[in-house]
Parts: sequence; C-alpha cells; structure tokens
Amino acid sequence: MGVNSVARLEEVDLPPMNDTRVRVQTLISGISCGTEADYTSGRATYVKRPLIAGYQAVGKVMEVGDRVGNVQAGDLVLTTGGGLWAMTNVCGGSHARESISEAADLVKLNFGAPLFATASYGVLGAVGHEGISRMKPEPGNVLIIFGLGMLGQLAGRIGQLLGLRVLGVNRSAWKREAAETFDAVCPPDATAIEIAVNSLGVGPAKYAYDTTGSQEIIHLALSSLASHGELSLGGYYPGKYEVDYDLCHSRNLSIHNPVGPGNYLGQVIKYVEQGRLNAEPLIRNRVKPEEITSFYADLIHNHSKYLGVIIDWRHPA
Repeated sequence: MGVNSVARLEEVDLPPMNDTRVRVQTLISGISCGTEADYTSGRATYVKRPLIAGYQAVGKVMEVGDRVGNVQAGDLVLTTGGGLWAMTNVCGGSHARESISEAADLVKLNFGAPLFATASYGVLGAVGHEGISRMKPEPGNVLIIFGLGMLGQLAGRIGQLLGLRVLGVNRSAWKREAAETFDAVCPPDATAIEIAVNSLGVGPAKYAYDTTGSQEIIHLALSSLASHGELSLGGYYPGKYEVDYDLCHSRNLSIHNPVGPGNYLGQVIKYVEQGRLNAEPLIRNRVKPEEITSFYADLIHNHSKYLGVIIDWRHPA
C-alpha cells in the first residue's frame, strides 16, 4: 500500500529461510476492515508506509527449516504473515501469495477447507479473547460489546463460550441482526441498554468491551456498568480520550488497555476445530487478489458497510 493511499499488487522478495523458519503458500487471508482502512488512508498515524498489509491467513506449508519440529510440508496453518518482510510494516504482511514465518508463530490446523474462512480470522478472534480475558470475567455475568464489526462479532461469540451473557450494541440494524447468536442486541442508547440488560435477568452489567474507538461510546460504556464494573478498550484511540472521573470514581470502575492477541491463537483455533466458533455467516465479501485496488479504494471511505472480507489466493496469478 503506497503513500498515496493506493493498494496494489507488487512483486517483492521473500524474507530468507533459515533453520527455524517456514515458507507458507497463502490460501485465504482475512481482512480487518477498520484497521486496514486506517492503514491505507493514513488515519493510523503510527503506521509508516509503504507496507504489506494483513495479519491473519490460512496457508499450506511448502518448506521447513532443519530445526523445525512443530509443522511439516503439507500441513495447514494459521499465520500472521511472518512480520519478517524487509520493509516497514506493523501488521505482519499476510496479504501475500507466500510468506516466511518463524515456526513458533504458526498454529497448525487439523481441519479442512470448510473452516478456512473462520480460521483466517483467528488472529482477530484472539484479539477479542485477550480483550475480554483481561477483565478475568466470571461466568454468568453480563458482557456488553460496543461495536459489531468483525472484532465485536467474534468477541461476543467468544464471551459466550466463556460463559457470559452477551449484549451487542450497534447503530446499524443489519449488524445487530448479524449478531444473531448473542443473548440480546440493541442500539447505542442508555435506556435501550438498560432494558436489554434487565431482560437477561442476571443482574447489572459487570463487563464491557469497546471496539469503536468513539469518545461518545466510551462514556456510554462506562455509564452502563454497575459498581466495580470493568471496561476493556479494543478500538483504535488516536490522540487523547477523556473519561468522566466522577463516574469512574463513584462506581469504582476499572479500564483495561489490551493490545494484540495475547496467547489465545491456539485456543481460538481449538474453538474452530471443535465447531464452537463459526464465522462463516459473517464472511460477506470474497475478493480476488487482482481486485484489491478497487476494494481498498472503497474500504477507505465505507469500511462500516463491510463485515468479514477474505482475499482468496487459491486461483492462478
């Protein structure tokens, strides 16, 4: 992705192989729409461009180093793209036909093509898992997910797997409909949230996870929490954001700032393998590599209209 906010296919050299690295042929890579729109447009000022985008993909192992023991040629793996490219990037570089990764960074897959789309969002699922787990949630309590893009959708499903009652909050009715597995959904309105939480019948909300990065939503999230409640911030918050100190102090609220997938990649893939996490209904767009320029041009301005999007690398160049 160039400095003029243009996404394009280019030929670049692969990083070198060594005894601990693995060469992977990409099959499907998952697009993180909000993050990649920020990268491409330049809104994410901490990113230096040009860069190779993407941080999650499913691929086939083609070559392994002499000291690699956890995978072998022919295995299917989840990869973050390797992050070893000889150019500035912070997102791994998974949107590529091939990548070189350290073997320790790969997660072996024990399933086939029907689950590839879900697995290609394994890193984003792990980000959600880390964000929720930072709060050390106790099963049976209410978790409110603010923002129902792909991160929010996956985080809510994982929250349910952790035994939480999940309320999804989003302005868009179609994104609320996409959260059909949640215990409840509603628009971002204080009264609507209160009614929805009460309908769950397990007491006030103890946990909230924000994926929007919105100052307005942060305040709404904090206001929706009961005494000793916890908020985990999973969106992108450029510059400064404000919180109502009196509200936080009077209710003894905690705010967490998780970053990345933590140690949950393997756990998320296990959920997929067990059939407990299925993102297939959320994959609404499939893009061919030669279509990325037009797709990203639209993504920059309209990322909120997308949910799950994958790049399918399986057809010939």
